[in-house]
Amino acid sequence: MKIAVVGIGGTGSAALRFLARAGHDVTGFEQFEVGHTFGSSHGHSRIIRYTYPDNLYTAMMADAYPLWAELEQAAEAKLFERCGGVYFGPRDDAKVQATEASLIENGLPYEKLDADAVHERAPALQLRPDEVALFQSESGFLRSTQCVLANARLATTHGATLHENTAVRHIEARGAHVLVGTDTSEEVFDRVIVTAGAWMQGLFADLHLPLRVTRQEIVYLRIAQHSKYFEPGILPVWIDAGEGYYGFPDDGQIEGVKFAAHTLGEETDPEAVRRERDETIIARAVDYASIRLPDLSSTVTYSQVCLYTNTPDEDFIIDQAPNAPHVWLVSGCSGHGFKFTVLLGHIAATLATDGIYARDLSRFSLARFH
Repeated sequence: MKIAVVGIGGTGSAALRFLARAGHDVTGFEQFEVGHTFGSSHGHSRIIRYTYPDNLYTAMMADAYPLWAELEQAAEAKLFERCGGVYFGPRDDAKVQATEASLIENGLPYEKLDADAVHERAPALQLRPDEVALFQSESGFLRSTQCVLANARLATTHGATLHENTAVRHIEARGAHVLVGTDTSEEVFDRVIVTAGAWMQGLFADLHLPLRVTRQEIVYLRIAQHSKYFEPGILPVWIDAGEGYYGFPDDGQIEGVKFAAHTLGEETDPEAVRRERDETIIARAVDYASIRLPDLSSTVTYSQVCLYTNTPDEDFIIDQAPNAPHVWLVSGCSGHGFKFTVLLGHIAATLATDGIYARDLSRFSLARFH
């Protein structure tokens, strides 16, 4: 089949690789350079975990993990740092309880730790006496930009054509085919996969997709003391279910330690995002760190802005476009999707070529919005 992939971030680069490897005539369109910093797939680290308060996502991660291992092997690169992870909150927190139930349901090993046990294992991280943590050893972080670049490089090795700095302006169903138009050309394809993230609404304005794009900011703070406590072998990735912050050990790429709030930032237009540092967000992060990570200083060594493309229910969109069955839309990762991107790319490539994914995806259909 002749297939186009529009948007070569985490999901699009994976779809491009899977399609090219399967022998399809596949073309990727990216409006910036692959690996750019304007969307949702860039950065040195993104959490990967089984710990979800949702059984379907936990089960889907069982499908994603082998695909990440396969990408690492094919790319001959270290893309996944397994440092373990803790998901913590008040003992009676509904999300912590649901996450534990999901781990049990899926037969995944974990340890339930009290605050003292967490401090003994990860002395940089401070829990309150009324909190508990679920430790899962397979958690860690993905080197996100490097994952995107690896997918794209392997896709071209398998014969994919990749057009960078080429914005797609319109996508139109033409009978059994699909027309893809850029500023300089139009081309007809058998199938099209659109993984355009924050730019999805602009491409499909007539669908009135309920996507809300928000500005998010991450921060790195300098380590003031006990730098050993922040090494990946000692500090796991962590998620504070109660307060919404999450963080990483020292990633070895940027001075300091990265963390951020998962709470939604200000709504924004992807073409007009404030890229400068927001001192209010930074101040809240510093205040949080002073309690949870007291060995960090208040000195910011680095900060960066990225985008969330959010659905109202925080579930993904994986569906055919209405009235255009040869166009597949994959979007709405809602700030928790990077760990799934290799799987989402695989699913998109499978469905677009008339294959079947073993799990029920009806939950991700567009019909739920109408």
